[in-house]
Amino acid sequence: MDANRARKEAYRTSVNQAMQWILSHQEEDGGFGPVERMIHNIVMGATLLYTGHADAAARLMPYLKQHYVGQDGDFDMPEIRAGRESALLERYYAPSWQIYSAHVNLAFDISLPAMPHLLQFQDPISGGMFGTQEDSDRRQGIVNAAVTSVAGQAALTTGYVAEARRMGDHLTDNLLASNPDLNNAFYPVWDTERGLRTDPETPSLPNMPSVLLRHEPEQGHFLTGMMIGLLTDLYRAVGERKYIDGALELFEFAAGGTPAIYETTLSHKFAWGCAWLYRLTGQAEHLEAGCRVCDRLVASQDEDGSFVYWALVKSSADWPYSPRLGITAQWTLWISRILALL
Repeated sequence: MDANRARKEAYRTSVNQAMQWILSHQEEDGGFGPVERMIHNIVMGATLLYTGHADAAARLMPYLKQHYVGQDGDFDMPEIRAGRESALLERYYAPSWQIYSAHVNLAFDISLPAMPHLLQFQDPISGGMFGTQEDSDRRQGIVNAAVTSVAGQAALTTGYVAEARRMGDHLTDNLLASNPDLNNAFYPVWDTERGLRTDPETPSLPNMPSVLLRHEPEQGHFLTGMMIGLLTDLYRAVGERKYIDGALELFEFAAGGTPAIYETTLSHKFAWGCAWLYRLTGQAEHLEAGCRVCDRLVASQDEDGSFVYWALVKSSADWPYSPRLGITAQWTLWISRILALL
């Protein structure tokens, strides 16, 4: 019990310090200053709301609409306008998060007009989401598991349940069902023409590694966490057993491999997936896994309360304000969700 109280206190202190840092940067117009890319603002609204700062979240929503939403309701992202490759490869990753974050704040004027644009990227065959405009236009190419997972959350949250189920079906019926050996590796890349990609030329994208090796360190289990999050929410929404079975299979793949999963900040969204899974199952191992991820995140927190993505940089000085804002909002959200369950 003492250890649990100490953990709760550490998480509470971490969240409070992070929120003090975040709120100190909110400006009169509701925004957070020189944010270079929309992706650095994608969960800010949800973070503010779920940490008890609904007023700050409400002030942010008009800013987001003014700066990131076009006249047709689609997102007009500065990183797309600038031709940033990572955004072009995963066109609706950031918008999916933004839809979710806006909708939970009741900013329906942002979330609902954007959904038809997002769903244009859904593959009619697999049910998953294309990553690029080119693949979506020709209805062939790489189906992105990361975009699919977050777009599924956006669809489910905004009431597009049938579309969300098709995205979940892609994760269970295509990816999990086709992976040849989950004792050793998980391959998340689906090609509409070639099926599951396990070849050496399989593309690795910013939020979708070409493979996750179960017994190796420094693996991108942020993706595992996103997939678990969608599948558990789908089970809660529709009660179809394959969704929770898929989430449990992914959890066992990740947590049953090397303990190095808890030694890297690459696992940060795994905490979110574990929180959602524990909320459904009540099994202590699911909460403990999420806590171990958060222990690593809390231990890495900068003195000013912000967070640095240490898996990507070697020095705090190498992590500038704009991505620091985005990562601090994300990690604070995951830690706060685990804290709420302790």
